[in-house]
Amino acid sequence: MKLDTMTRIAEEQAIIGMPQGKSDLVDTTTFTPFFLIDGSCTALVLLDSSFEEKAHIFQERAEEGWTGNGLDWDSVAQVIIAEQLPHLAEELTFTSDADIFSVSGTRANLTMLGLALKITFDDDHILRDILFRAKLHDSGRSAITESLRSTPA
Repeated sequence: MKLDTMTRIAEEQAIIGMPQGKSDLVDTTTFTPFFLIDGSCTALVLLDSSFEEKAHIFQERAEEGWTGNGLDWDSVAQVIIAEQLPHLAEELTFTSDADIFSVSGTRANLTMLGLALKITFDDDHILRDILFRAKLHDSGRSAITESLRSTPA
């Protein structure tokens, strides 16, 4: 199913609310492998232990600098927001680093993004498509990539 169709579903579910029976503090099932923390800070998180599952996709683009870490997932999320959820652009705060993908915001906004990210994580074709439009998050890696391109084989 196309991401834009699924994003509409995500938006509708965010309006309706989370399914009953979820922990008030951590939802580890709705967005698996991402999880939603809802406490003093509301955040959507992907830990480095989950990066390995999609490493083969990022490996296809390794010479460009992609590794599949938290910063790369941040870049994936930025494309989803820009293309599918532009109304969330100013509503979310990204605090990802190499070891963790993390974004904070309201539960409704994170639900929309979480469902779109889950769809992307679960479909290698969508992830590959998004990576072609994503920009590397860390400018230091971009310099390394440029250096690799200029090095004779």
